[in-house]
Amino acid sequence: MLSLLFIFGFFLILFILFILTIKSNINLLIPTIPSVFIWSYIVFAYIGIMPLFFFWNDYRYAIGINDQEKILMLWGYSSLSILIVTSVFFFMSNVLNIKLVRNYKDSKVVLNRRARLGMYFLFILSLGVLFSYISQIPAIPLIEQFKGATSEELAKFRSMATNAFSGGLHWYRLFYSSVLTFISYYAFSLVIKEKTIVNWTFFLMTFLVTSFASLMSTAKAPFIWYVMGLVIVYLISKRKVIGIKAILLIGGIASISLIIMYKKFMGLDDRPLSDIFMTIFSRTFTGQISPAYFYIEMFPNYEDFLLGKSLPNIGGIFPYEPYRITVEVMNYMHPTLSEKGVVGSAPTVFWAEMYANFGFAGIVITSLVVGVLLYLLQFIIFKLSFNPITVAYVTFLILKFKDLALTGFGRFIFDIDIIVLTMFTAILLLLNMNLRQLINNIKGLNKDFKKILVKESIR
Repeated sequence: MLSLLFIFGFFLILFILFILTIKSNINLLIPTIPSVFIWSYIVFAYIGIMPLFFFWNDYRYAIGINDQEKILMLWGYSSLSILIVTSVFFFMSNVLNIKLVRNYKDSKVVLNRRARLGMYFLFILSLGVLFSYISQIPAIPLIEQFKGATSEELAKFRSMATNAFSGGLHWYRLFYSSVLTFISYYAFSLVIKEKTIVNWTFFLMTFLVTSFASLMSTAKAPFIWYVMGLVIVYLISKRKVIGIKAILLIGGIASISLIIMYKKFMGLDDRPLSDIFMTIFSRTFTGQISPAYFYIEMFPNYEDFLLGKSLPNIGGIFPYEPYRITVEVMNYMHPTLSEKGVVGSAPTVFWAEMYANFGFAGIVITSLVVGVLLYLLQFIIFKLSFNPITVAYVTFLILKFKDLALTGFGRFIFDIDIIVLTMFTAILLLLNMNLRQLINNIKGLNKDFKKILVKESIR
């Protein structure tokens, strides 16, 4: 009986979710911040709960996800969070009358020489940062893999290049990951509009460098998301919706890439394709939501609620040392990792971190904040005039905020990547003599908000 009720409730939540989304005037076939977040949440923070509940995944069961009551609690929290977010969308669209338009404005190439040179300079700067980073790590995991390193050796190399790296990894990652992908998205959008030899050459250069940077740690997700970002750039630049061709293209590229990476990076060369598919299925649908189970189990039963200690302590202004929650949860899940000298990480959906800090109230409040943030950002974005720079920036934001389904809310409180890329985008637009246009856009936004306030005051 419990199983039947769970199945009914599971699909009922999805039905309500889609109804709220449609009534909020959000087209799930157009890549926007709200739509991509919703799809990411469904895939990474919802669907996987069903195989966990029925113990279909032997690996997850073996590592300790074996209490149906806790899994039901996990489902309840995850369902509540996404329903709050989409209810906020509905409220802002239908009560506050802040309507999202149905598609982006047409992308036009109006880039002068200074803006283009600015992008070339950013590319050269990012290359320099990438080479500097490589010079400071003992080995490049991707190269070591091709040399025949074992899976345990690869795990150590990956740890030394990421979680155990002591040289300010976030600053290096800003350039070799975020800035490089931003430049590549710009170059691709430019190629779509202006198919010249110079533009094609620049895009191919950025594609090769960005692909290497995304694969060098042998992590599988960065390259897949980079390719998906290119698809989003195409859809925005062409003002197209996600059709069957786009789905087949994304699915085909993702499947082939993942099979190759799992075979090579995880030592599964001798395993049949069926085993590899099951591993990919497990990692995709249950890998990201599984740590949330341990967040619920760990707090407050084994650790007191953190009361904000896992959140950024910018400049050390507060009297506490930040709690590395993803590392501590991973050590709780796999106690032997630290004994092997491997620094692991267990990020999960955004609300789990806030639960670990503030309990149930943290889930509710953060979900409300996320709903307002995502909706207003997209409302502002639809007001922009589009060229390859803004297309690249919007694509970056779409993929950045989809990470709320994958990682903690604390990362977004003071996100260096968002701050720096917003600054770079503003500078590039200023170089392109778009200051007057930006001012007009801001004035237009002010008028829209004033109209909304007037309507609400009349009510």
